[in-house]
Amino acid sequence: MRKAMAVVAISLGASLAFAATGNLKPLKVKTGLWQMTQKITSSENVPPQFAPMIKNAVPMSYKSCVKPKDLIVNPWSNGTDKKRCTWTAVSSTGTDMEVQGTCSLSNNEGGASMQMHGKIHALDSEHGTGSMKISVDFNGQAMNYTVDYTGKWLAATCPADMN
Repeated sequence: MRKAMAVVAISLGASLAFAATGNLKPLKVKTGLWQMTQKITSSENVPPQFAPMIKNAVPMSYKSCVKPKDLIVNPWSNGTDKKRCTWTAVSSTGTDMEVQGTCSLSNNEGGASMQMHGKIHALDSEHGTGSMKISVDFNGQAMNYTVDYTGKWLAATCPADMN
């Protein structure tokens, strides 16, 4: 009986997850090369090991190669390490998307885990904005910051080194 209940519970959970994913609409933006500009802000003192990455409110730019599969997750996530970070769309209407992500990073100085939660808004098919709240734990030292960004579509294709 317990096995049958467990099977029913797992099946129901999988069905709900599938139904929720089925309600997600791809973000209505063009695929291809995007220019992203982000500003990171933190009200906390930035630990020295993060200083090169977190320049309070100083705009930093990167390019992102958006593929059709990215339009249902987080199209501009090329700013994060895709091998160590995972993203999930919580909701998406086509013009507004709520996303969450996690990252596990490590280097010579130790390990860090990141939790991210944010919103993306497609102004039109070639322009977007977003905001992300990020919590980091680096070797037991906690830090929180916000990333605000804008994006502009540049081209239908991406350079070969970005594919």
